[in-house]
Parts: sequence; structure tokens; C-alpha cells
Amino acid sequence: MTTLRDAAELLIAPRLHSFRKSYPDVEVEVSVEDRFIDMVAEGFDAGIRYGGTVPEGMIASRLTSELEWIVVGSPAYLNERGRPARPEDLLTHECIRIRTGTDHLCKWELGDGDRMVSLDVPGLLTLGDSELSIRMAEEGGGLFYCLQVRVEDKLAAGSLEVVLPDWTSTGPGFHAYYVSHRQVPSALRTFLDYLKAPVAGD
Repeated sequence: MTTLRDAAELLIAPRLHSFRKSYPDVEVEVSVEDRFIDMVAEGFDAGIRYGGTVPEGMIASRLTSELEWIVVGSPAYLNERGRPARPEDLLTHECIRIRTGTDHLCKWELGDGDRMVSLDVPGLLTLGDSELSIRMAEEGGGLFYCLQVRVEDKLAAGSLEVVLPDWTSTGPGFHAYYVSHRQVPSALRTFLDYLKAPVAGD
């Protein structure tokens, strides 16, 4: 299976050990890669991406509910540069940009529905990894746009705070995808069903 790093961190990592204990004879191979790859050519049975970004011609199966996206920054950065009051204020800030799997710079989408604003934010730092970007934001390197669940512990600890809290946005959850004309192996279907199950303590 090929998967986004965010899905590996949030979806697979909390469940993989217990899956291996429950199904010790099932072979599992997971490749963590944010860029789009030719899943079939590289020999993978399935992939995980955000809904809406699944390649054409593939069957998609939702694994999670919708996900919340926020902008975060460190208190030190915000005390020095000021706290944005409107989405447009982000255009005067140092933003940590990230490339999508299709090699495009990710636009920051703020708000939902008719009030949603899409911004091509400025920034001298472009990174290809959420974990590194979060670390840089914690250290005052700029503002970062990410999944709220990825930084809940940082928000609770106070090393990051939410910027523009009234402008959080909701996006599609993680989806598994596989080739439409292939029969899904029973072991893969079992693994995907396991990923949909709540983690103990959720």
C-alpha cells in the first residue's frame, strides 16, 4: 500500500500493531510517499489519499470523516509579527508552504461554503513534509496550514496557537483507492476495514 504521510501518522500508525496481533499471517507493506505515484506500475494493491485527489479510473472508499484544517503559528512569531485578523492579512506574513503530491504549491483554503477564501500565500520556505513544517512553525519560522489533529498536542502544550480561529475549513477525509477492474484481495479488504475502526480510547 502507498499512503500519504499524514494518513500514515494519523490512521495507520495507531492501528498497525494491533492489526498485526489480530492477523499475524497477513503480510503488510506500506510505502509512505506524499507525491503521486503510478500505483499499478510500482506494484501496490491500494493507496490512501485525501478524498477529491484520488486518481481517475480508481475506485475510492472513504476511511474517515471530513478533516479540519487550520493555520497555526508559535506565540513568539505572533507576538513579534502580529496576529492576522482577516485571511488577507496572511499575505503580509511569512508562511511555510508545502507542495502537493502533484508538485503544485498548496493553496490555503480558509472558511467553508460561500465564504471560503483560497490564498496563494507568500513565503521563502517551502517544505515537502508536514512534520518538518510543524517543527519549523513551533520554532517561529512562520505560519503553517495543516490538519488540526496533527497539532492538537502542540496546541494543548502552548507551543502553537490557532491563527484566524473563525476561518477553519473542512476538507474530505482519507480515502483508500484501488484499480476498478481488479478484484480486491481479501487480506487488503480486511486491512482497510480495520483502518475504519476506532482506535481504543477514541
